[in-house]
Amino acid sequence: MRLTQAHVRGICATALKYLDDDQAPAAARHLHRAVDTAINRRHPDADRRARRALRHMTLDSLPDWTDAATRADLVSQLREVARCGLDLTEMVGQPHANVAGRIWFHGAYSSRRVIADRPRPAGLSYEGRPWLYLLTDDEQARNPVVLAAEFAA
Repeated sequence: MRLTQAHVRGICATALKYLDDDQAPAAARHLHRAVDTAINRRHPDADRRARRALRHMTLDSLPDWTDAATRADLVSQLREVARCGLDLTEMVGQPHANVAGRIWFHGAYSSRRVIADRPRPAGLSYEGRPWLYLLTDDEQARNPVVLAAEFAA
């Protein structure tokens, strides 16, 4: 398994689901547990060496995690790493297929075309990725234009 920054961004995005965003004091075990759970969720068939390498690469991408006073600080650091290189304002006005491809290539999120009045999916996608909702102009069109994009959490 060749490790890339897309793997790290994906693990950080998934680890956000397993870490509480509160003002409780942060401890290394909170971050390690969230990262390990995210690695197990996103790469269940990876061997022990690959999981260890993913863990070290993810923790190295968070240089200030030891300075975090609260779990909310840890969450903000994870969110910053996960969303690096993904600008939602650039997606508005683009065709849905182009935006979905950009999100997939980024590696951290799964895109979901949503309809304004219907319930949105919660939790994680099948691959263990958090959702990124795309609101389009025409729900019947094959490749509609994206009007708005927002993160699920």
